[in-house]
Amino acid sequence: MARRELSLLEVLGNETRRRILELLAKEPRYLLQLSKELNVSQQAILKHIDILLKAGLIRSFEVKSGSLGPSRKYYELVKPFSLVINVFKGYSEVEIVNISESEIPEEYRRVLWVLGDAMSRGDASCVEELLEEVREVIEKIDREIQEIRRRERRLLNVKCSILNMLYESLRALGLTPRRTRELMSLLVER
Repeated sequence: MARRELSLLEVLGNETRRRILELLAKEPRYLLQLSKELNVSQQAILKHIDILLKAGLIRSFEVKSGSLGPSRKYYELVKPFSLVINVFKGYSEVEIVNISESEIPEEYRRVLWVLGDAMSRGDASCVEELLEEVREVIEKIDREIQEIRRRERRLLNVKCSILNMLYESLRALGLTPRRTRELMSLLVER
């Protein structure tokens, strides 16, 4: 497992940090908001934020609050990512997938264009229609993701079964645990 992946797993292994990320995924927030919403002291939140900043998962920005008050520091996600972890006998993988706009299939670009066009024109007259179109696209995407995950689970089950049977077969042949691990790693290394 690569050091960056292990580090990310260590960062995400803390429930408070995961909850901070969940809140920031919805919208940027400032320290006091996070503290109140999570019912955790500001000092503790600040320590978790420092770790998330160092891990490159979030960033801060300041918003001036009028002429009388001080500026307020907000935190937001840097970029979307997905973390995939598969662990079974004889095999494990950790994959961090950065989500980028360049990977958006052509069939979904239209809704992005329509939204961008409406925003650039400042057109609020078609909000209901836009929301309905976006809802339909999101539902279609969710159905596709669910089907992909079902297929992935089936394939992982087959892979796990094959590797488990191979592992047990090598052990039954009387190979040492070390030799068994060596052979298994040759098979599954990428």
